[in-house]
Amino acid sequence: MSYVLCCVDGKNYSQSACDYAVLISNNMNLPLKFLNIVEHSSKSDKLDLSGNIKLGEKDDILEQRAEEEAIKSKLAIKEGKELLVTLKKRALITCANEITLIQIHGDVLENILAFQNEMAILVIGISSNENHKIGDNVKEIIREIHKPVLLVNSEFVTPKKLLIAYNGSEESKKLLNETSSKPIFKNVHRDIVNINEDKLLSEKLLNEAKEIYAKKDIEVETSVLSGDAKTEILIFLGQNDCDILAMGAFGHSRIKEFIFGSLTSDILTQCKKPILLFR
Repeated sequence: MSYVLCCVDGKNYSQSACDYAVLISNNMNLPLKFLNIVEHSSKSDKLDLSGNIKLGEKDDILEQRAEEEAIKSKLAIKEGKELLVTLKKRALITCANEITLIQIHGDVLENILAFQNEMAILVIGISSNENHKIGDNVKEIIREIHKPVLLVNSEFVTPKKLLIAYNGSEESKKLLNETSSKPIFKNVHRDIVNINEDKLLSEKLLNEAKEIYAKKDIEVETSVLSGDAKTEILIFLGQNDCDILAMGAFGHSRIKEFIFGSLTSDILTQCKKPILLFR
């Protein structure tokens, strides 16, 4: 059975991620699962290995590292369990569906991928607006997960307006089909924008988008924008008081992204509203 998967770590807007996950669980009428992943760290906070290791010291260093890792792991397990219990209590106030708590050890991406076939959507908190930097693990999750991913980077706000950036790509077509056929967000006003210097092509793409929603009797408003895609999307998002940005993710190969840059990465770094991504 499908479910909403909410991955939490206690650092990156976990409570907000919980609230969005509950909202989506209720909208889609699906069970909710909270996932806490305890990563194993091979780094030591106390050991200074910058100099040469003297003869006979290797075993002591390894033993000290093992003890330090064991302490870290126990603390992470304890804090993770406490977080899961706290979020379940929070979710039970308004969640109408079954709630499950899961704690797993190991790599974040590998463990999330293990849930991919059954989950309907992944909700995960990020701290992009604090450091203006997106971790590589978040980018890899977006690249590898072929399900909707909601990145929560701010306090929870009941969504009333959804901005959809549509460019006619396979990723953005999947976005339209998913958001029109499944009630991830209910009772929201939908704005669709296309950024293109070719006005005729832009209008053609927006009409295509309109038709997809029309099949589900969903009304939308469309706008043709021109200029830098990242800038225009963020300006429209702010000026029109949109609560969620939805867009396709990483449409180019890694080589093209390395040479020309990535719109997805730029948006993730600078957008101050939750982002719904489709890969």
